[in-house]
Amino acid sequence: MTLVGSTTLYLAMRRWLRQRQAWQWWHRRQTDQLHQQAEAIRDDLLQQTFAFRRYLEDTLTTQPDSAQTEQWLERFQAFYHSLERLSDQLSPPFVADSLPLALQFMVSTWQRSHPGLIIQLSVPADWPEQSAENNPAILSIITGLIELLVPAGGCKHQLQLTLERQNNWCTLTFKQVQTQTANSQPLTDTSEVDHLKEIFRSLTAGRLEVVVDDSELVGQLCWQDS
Repeated sequence: MTLVGSTTLYLAMRRWLRQRQAWQWWHRRQTDQLHQQAEAIRDDLLQQTFAFRRYLEDTLTTQPDSAQTEQWLERFQAFYHSLERLSDQLSPPFVADSLPLALQFMVSTWQRSHPGLIIQLSVPADWPEQSAENNPAILSIITGLIELLVPAGGCKHQLQLTLERQNNWCTLTFKQVQTQTANSQPLTDTSEVDHLKEIFRSLTAGRLEVVVDDSELVGQLCWQDS
């Protein structure tokens, strides 16, 4: 085998290994999320359902107490919201219809669950309705990036998301003022970001770039719409 052939084979093997590692990481991530959702059903929703059944059985044989009824109505409302959140996690609203609407819903959900998080979102007023093929992958990747940018805790974070389109080229740009400490690892050096780049390229034939510019972290997802 010639030197050129050996080099080509070596580069192909390295790329295959990167893809394999990225997809293994992605599969573990998706599996962990499904496990957490299943645990939420078993540990919370199913137990509440059993409690509701017992309450209804009791009210059939006894005179219902107004205070107790009010308490159970509040618990039922909480149960409803839990089901709503789980449904949104399993299939984000608007993902099959409109990327701007799906992003707006995602931003509102993140800000409710992270009180210290502020996300400024800018989307076009008009967006082609047929441009939905890549929406699930785009939402998954941007969610993965936000999870890396905003660790658990009450720290304040401010992100800017901008969705743009020029002809059939789409870009989703995000910025964050760097808040890392001296001992923290820059996001651009993490294996998770490398995996997200590979997954995004594989799913959309697009490109994900993440760089640090002065005190800002800037990233951009670029893809060609069909």
